[in-house]
Amino acid sequence: MALVRTGERLLACIDQALRHHRLSRAGREALAILDGAGQPLSPTAIAERLIVTTASVTSLLDTLERRGLVERQPDPTDRRRLLIVITQDGKTIVDQFLPEVVALQTAAMAGLTEAQRRQLVEMLATLGADLTSLDPDDVIHAAAPRGIPRHI
Repeated sequence: MALVRTGERLLACIDQALRHHRLSRAGREALAILDGAGQPLSPTAIAERLIVTTASVTSLLDTLERRGLVERQPDPTDRRRLLIVITQDGKTIVDQFLPEVVALQTAAMAGLTEAQRRQLVEMLATLGADLTSLDPDDVIHAAAPRGIPRHI
């Protein structure tokens, strides 16, 4: 829980600091995904990378398109699909907020030595990898009720 709370505090700090861009966290993330992809993406691909539903992305893309930060274009290989393209205005805003995010992350980690930062990244990678093989149902089934020792 300490990890989750720390992450939430960092994200809240970033959200507050970047509010002058008038973009939601999801809006910033979608623009960064498009900018980093270097090519148009489908709404489904954006949703998968944001880990949200395509319905959520539709509303988000509507907002970004109204602001002139993305454009919907027909897919040249499949007329039934649309691709999302980041505009020059979208790239400009990403160029503004990404250095700010990096500066905030750097400031947040300033209390750790370089070795501690590397160790933290390694531990988080190990934890993430271990979670991919965790079977939550098995863990819950083996859990003893509170206050009652479980005999095996």
